[in-house]
Amino acid sequence: MAKAKKQAKRYSTEKKKEILNFIKKEGRGGQTKAVGKFKVTAATIASWKRKEGGSPVVSTKGGSKELRAVEELASLLKDIAATEGHLSKLKKAYKKAKAKL
Repeated sequence: MAKAKKQAKRYSTEKKKEILNFIKKEGRGGQTKAVGKFKVTAATIASWKRKEGGSPVVSTKGGSKELRAVEELASLLKDIAATEGHLSKLKKAYKKAKAKL
């Protein structure tokens, strides 16, 4: 009995954009994460990137100094907010423990 050919999966334009945006958002390692999450091959993603006019390889050194500075500031603000949230929880736990004395 002859093997039946597996039909290639087709992705809508919206789905392609979603996957490519996911990769851009994730940055380094985003394509590998997309392969696992969306069950699409790395070769397919590279092909989409070429057709989009971009490079199949995402440069981690790209962008202006200002853009990198803004991204760093955003990351630091996120870390500060998380730390302040954690500190708030610790203060509440401290007051609760102190009240038991």
